[in-house]
Amino acid sequence: MTASARRRGLLLALPVIGLVAALAGCSAPGAGGAAKGADQPDITAKVTAADVKKGGDTTLTMWADVAEKPLMQKLVPAYEEAYPNVDVKITYKSFDDLTATVVNAANSSNAPDLFQGNIGYAVDGALVKGDLIRPIDDVAKVYGWTSGTGASTLGPARWNKDGTAFGSGTLYGMSPISEVQGIYYDKQKVETLGLQVPTSIEELEADLAKAKSAGEQPLALGNSDQYAATHIFSDIAVTKQDPKDIAAWIGGEQGSTFETTGNEQAAQTMRDWAEKGYFGTGYDGLSNEDAIARFAKGTGVFFVGGSWNGASLDSKQFGLAPLTSGGVGATASPWHISTKSEHQDAAIAFLAMLHTPQTGQWILDTGRLPVVTDGVTSKDPLQQQTLTALKETIAAGTQVGYYDWSTTDMLTKMGGALQEVMAGKTTPKAFTETVQQTWAKAHG
Repeated sequence: MTASARRRGLLLALPVIGLVAALAGCSAPGAGGAAKGADQPDITAKVTAADVKKGGDTTLTMWADVAEKPLMQKLVPAYEEAYPNVDVKITYKSFDDLTATVVNAANSSNAPDLFQGNIGYAVDGALVKGDLIRPIDDVAKVYGWTSGTGASTLGPARWNKDGTAFGSGTLYGMSPISEVQGIYYDKQKVETLGLQVPTSIEELEADLAKAKSAGEQPLALGNSDQYAATHIFSDIAVTKQDPKDIAAWIGGEQGSTFETTGNEQAAQTMRDWAEKGYFGTGYDGLSNEDAIARFAKGTGVFFVGGSWNGASLDSKQFGLAPLTSGGVGATASPWHISTKSEHQDAAIAFLAMLHTPQTGQWILDTGRLPVVTDGVTSKDPLQQQTLTALKETIAAGTQVGYYDWSTTDMLTKMGGALQEVMAGKTTPKAFTETVQQTWAKAHG
């Protein structure tokens, strides 16, 4: 999933309050009015093929992002073989179309049994607030998802009962796919300059100074879309304070604040790096895609970016070091079970199959990163490094998510304010105040 695709849902969908208010009178085209929820008692043991067979011939309907199609082409045949009485029917949607219509579809009389939402208030918040998706704490407990290193990846799908804050509380969904932020580096340049591969912000900063002294552009950045710099800021900010505090703020926890000494220090670091020329020139006129393309062709020693950028780089020329101190990174769009589904056992069995090492390998083979990494490997060295970075970061439990999850307008407000800081047009303190004011308008 590209960075732009991952973030579009919060920017284009309706605000959660207006969307939920419209639920009573809206439904998917041709779907009819809303229907009451089906009886869905908690499970106490793993669902078996015999359990699913008791439901007779079953059609399990789903809505999914079209990006899931390569994975589904492997997963669905395996599922139907394991549960031969079930026929899976998937409706694929573009990401924009899915996030714009899935809430109304979930509220209709013929809601899909399973569907993907999107982390944040505009989609998942509306689904929780409208009582449209089944809580799955019982499923997670029975299948062991709440223990081990992968437990932290469930955070973005946990909500309070009002659908006004996420990151803790009741679990409403699960994603088998994750993303991770790291430090991409040009292998030859690192060797030529006599640098050590950095695995922390402190080590990176030392290398940036050496690269600049050697006449190289230290760090490739394209920030016209405004999110790339906020990602780097995030990676710095989590070294200045407890990552859990940042995650709580992103999730809308009452009493949270962005006006911290750590965030001011991180903003000051971004300004210092810009003033020292570490990002080169004209970075606000380049997109993230432009920057990674230039980096792939030799501009820059380092590129701080997400796992979605790896597809643009030659594994022989580039490597990736993890940032286990934390920062950007999280799971992709969660899967949800409709509260109206009359095929609970079949739906739970499908979620369970999504969360296995076999599916994890399929996810990696289709070019993305799995949440379940046990026994998952790649012959491609850069992909294997990225998988290792994910494992180490998940084990550290320091992925805070994305700042633009916090409000529907946070990307433009925070991104623009950070550009001002980096250009020396405003202070780090004023930056934190602006960001907190934007948050407070949404959360009180």
